[in-house]
Amino acid sequence: MLLKSLFLAGAACCAAAPLLAQAPAAPSTLSADQLRAAVLEPGEGRKVADTLADELTGKFVIPEQGRQYAEMLRANAAAGRYDKGTRGDLAKLITDDLMATHKDGHLHLSVTEPEPAGGNSGPPSDFPKLIQSAKWLAPGVAYIRPSAFFSTDDEIAAFKAFMRDHSTAKAMIFDLRNHHGGRLGEMDVIFPYLFAEKTPLVRMEMSRAIYDKFGSPFGEAPTLEFAKDDARITATHYAVPGQATPLRDAKIYVLTSNATASAGEHFALAFKSTGRATLIGEATAGANHFGGPGPVGDHFTVWMPVGRTYDIKTGQDWEGAGVAPDLAVDPKQALVVALEKAGLSHADAVRIDATEVPLEPVHKDKVRAR
Repeated sequence: MLLKSLFLAGAACCAAAPLLAQAPAAPSTLSADQLRAAVLEPGEGRKVADTLADELTGKFVIPEQGRQYAEMLRANAAAGRYDKGTRGDLAKLITDDLMATHKDGHLHLSVTEPEPAGGNSGPPSDFPKLIQSAKWLAPGVAYIRPSAFFSTDDEIAAFKAFMRDHSTAKAMIFDLRNHHGGRLGEMDVIFPYLFAEKTPLVRMEMSRAIYDKFGSPFGEAPTLEFAKDDARITATHYAVPGQATPLRDAKIYVLTSNATASAGEHFALAFKSTGRATLIGEATAGANHFGGPGPVGDHFTVWMPVGRTYDIKTGQDWEGAGVAPDLAVDPKQALVVALEKAGLSHADAVRIDATEVPLEPVHKDKVRAR
């Protein structure tokens, strides 16, 4: 699923201008299915491949890989690989060719879909409920299961209420096993309750040229501190303490799976790197590189990765590998384990787990952050 107009990666946080130079196509009266089923016009596939090659050469987060993508696309276009089929066929074929060259958890081409009424400030109509569950699971044990961090006004308000209303918890469980990614807003509501001192969490970097042309894909929030040189922009994401509550001493558990993607992985790494929480489950999806969508010609959109988020201590990011849990367990059992760690009996943990059913599978054979 392409979450349009969001920066969905480790630093994903803010809607921003498209990352390509062309103006977006005019609104279409056709449905998304009709747009994907449209047959390619003569030469259209080659033009799309050549345009995308140019953009990857100038913008992709790892320049050498961007050049290799471009060489592949131009060679395939010259050989006629992209001359036939529908626009949906072309988007899938080019995306598959890109992934065969270098796997990336976000990079993909899609057919540009009609803008929904009212714009793209919120999730697509078919997106799971943003907050699937938020409650006390047991005395002193708070629990929240978000599908993403879209930073809508309603979602920010809901997180503020949850943290405030559960500020006396002795244990708090963040269930990210179905988390698709998103923005920083929700994190910046959560972290002030859990850290007693200003604490660096993760670091994000991108090309200075891309930053100067398109602005900051992760916003200019007070929790970010920027360092700039001629080549790179680096932003450090901090936890900034708020009013002291018992949550500063609470045990924190983060549930992860290979469906935990993008900004969900940023959230998990922030806790893992600082040691403030225990991660329970399996390694996350491995979709690190942040960026955003932009038009490729009149009928296609590329999700272009332009930067990376990494562990301040090691300099390593999680692209491809994911964020490893502290306690590796079957993600289907992660909530049971967390409840036991919080002091519940196994029988009570199993009983409660049976009442909390995620809206999507908590383990996927193949995961892409779309």
